[in-house]
Amino acid sequence: MRVLHFSDIHVGLGLTRVPVRDWPGKRLVGGANLLRGRGRRFEGALEKLSRLTEVAGSEDVDLVVFSGDFTAMGTDAEFSAARAAIEPILALPAEFVCVPGNHDIYARDVVLKKRFEKHFGDLLETDLPQLRVDGPWPLVRFVGEDDGGVAVIALNSARPNPVPPWRSSGRIPDEQLEAIGEILRRPELRSRFVFVVTHYAPRLWDGRPDTPNHRLVNAEEFLESCAGIERGAILCGHVHRTYRVQIPGIGPEIFCAGSATMHELEGFWMFELERGGLSARRGRWNGHGYEVDSPGDGAPSQAESPG
Repeated sequence: MRVLHFSDIHVGLGLTRVPVRDWPGKRLVGGANLLRGRGRRFEGALEKLSRLTEVAGSEDVDLVVFSGDFTAMGTDAEFSAARAAIEPILALPAEFVCVPGNHDIYARDVVLKKRFEKHFGDLLETDLPQLRVDGPWPLVRFVGEDDGGVAVIALNSARPNPVPPWRSSGRIPDEQLEAIGEILRRPELRSRFVFVVTHYAPRLWDGRPDTPNHRLVNAEEFLESCAGIERGAILCGHVHRTYRVQIPGIGPEIFCAGSATMHELEGFWMFELERGGLSARRGRWNGHGYEVDSPGDGAPSQAESPG
């Protein structure tokens, strides 16, 4: 089985497409960051997504996992553009699982108007609806046969951060964490490789926690809930660096996809699931398209940038 994991595409349409009524608060800081150059680093996002679709098709992937931040500032126009951009990926003969990122739940108006659900709600189906405890979460999907297949457990760690407006931390609600234990005890998961997906990276590339204003605030509780997974991996984004890290005492390795579209930092992961376990290859942008490392070359990237 082959799995593509990408993240943080940050589809933006410029400041003029943000309604005046949406500017107060969080988006003033976001707009300032875009004017200072952040926006230019994602100008080629739509073109790069079309190239990523080509990679997914040529690699015959069975599952695509997106770990959050479809948009730059969570506007309705950005959500529409992001949905249109991923439609070619959704048209592939592969399962698709996604979670929102902090930029998708950018401000309270996004939550109140249910913009994420409006544009991506049809992608939030779960195979264990009786175990949902927080809207559609946790989302559980089974891909492939019972013996040798995959189970995906997707959690929502994104939340609005209105005060102070420069904070971008996240938190997995307690009820979602408690549900992980019950999901892992299900007989359907016994012979499957388990991917646990959330937007925020529980640890950085060197094993350290992220900074207070940028971190998953209950990362330790999350890691503890995953500690007993014998065959699995934690997939995340938010930090715009493609890396992998193993935390002592925690069974599943952490794979951060970084950003698939951020200029000079583009990356993603391509996984191959075999009887012996999981092999990972890093994807890179060569200026014209994406390349995937040969087996054994999936070393962490040395580029670094906050998400």
